[in-house]
Amino acid sequence: MIEKIYIPTIRRVDKQITFSKLPKELQERVIMVVEPGERHLYDYPCQYLEVPEEIVGTWTQLAETRKFIHKHAGEVKYCVTDDDIIFKRRNSKYWSRSSNMDLTKRTASPEEVSDMFDKIDSWLDEKSIGIVGLSGADFPPTDVEYEDTKDVYSCVFYDGRMISKVIDEMDICSLRVAEDVLFLYEALSRGINTRRSTEWMFDNRSMTDKKLADTREVWTGMFEDKDRPTKGYYQTDEHYDALRYIQRKYPHGMKIYEKDGKMKNTKFWKKVYRPSVADGASLTDFL
Repeated sequence: MIEKIYIPTIRRVDKQITFSKLPKELQERVIMVVEPGERHLYDYPCQYLEVPEEIVGTWTQLAETRKFIHKHAGEVKYCVTDDDIIFKRRNSKYWSRSSNMDLTKRTASPEEVSDMFDKIDSWLDEKSIGIVGLSGADFPPTDVEYEDTKDVYSCVFYDGRMISKVIDEMDICSLRVAEDVLFLYEALSRGINTRRSTEWMFDNRSMTDKKLADTREVWTGMFEDKDRPTKGYYQTDEHYDALRYIQRKYPHGMKIYEKDGKMKNTKFWKKVYRPSVADGASLTDFL
C-alpha cells in the first residue's frame, strides 16, 4: 500500500488542487508539508508536517524539504506530489487492442485515481523499481503501458525500502532548480530504477493556469520583480548552470548545446542507470 501521500505546499492555502482531487480514502493518508509560519492558516482534514525552521528561506529550500520528506517517510511506500495536480487517464487503445473511453484522454474519476495508486503500488514491489511517476498531460502517448528508466516529475511514488538505504549518501540539496533531475541521476546511479506510466498522467495547473503562474515559488522567488522573466524559465542561466553541475557529475548522462539561438539539452537516463548485481546485471549492463 502507498502508506503516505506528502503534499509540500507554500503560499497556496486556498489552492489545494491535488488534495481536492483525491478520493476520501487517499485524503486520509495525506501529510501536507508546510512552513511553521503558515501552519495556522491550514485547516484541511489531514496530517501536517512542518519543515525545520532553519531551512525556511534558504536558496535550496525545495530540495531540503524533499530530503526532509524522504527521511520522514522511512521504509514505507509513499508519494510526493505537487499541490496543483489534476490526475488524468489515457485511452488504453494506444498500447492494447481495446478502447476504454470515448476520448483519447480525460480527467480520472476518484475511483480511477484509487486504481492508479493500486497499480503503482504493485509496480513498486518489482525488484529494481524504486521510483514511479506519471506522464505529463501533454506527453504524446507511447505504444506500451509504461516505460522504464525514464524521467518522472511533479507526482512521484517512492519505495522507501530502497530510498532510505542511500538517502544520506545522495547529493540532492546542491541545487535550487533541476534538483529533481539531480535526484533521479543519483538514484539511477545507485541501482534504483524508474518507471513512467503511459496510462496515468498529471496536469500541473501552475504551468498552464495564468492565475497560478506567480505562485511558482521555485522560479518566481529567484528574481527581483524588475528582472523576473514572464516565460522561458528553462532558458535562464540559473537552469543551465544547474544542468552543468549535473553534467560535471555525470558527463556520460547529459549533452548541453545551442541550436537556433536557444540552449538545448539531452539527458541519457539509461547511461546513468547502474543495475545492481543482485538484480542479475551482467558486465555489459555497465558498459
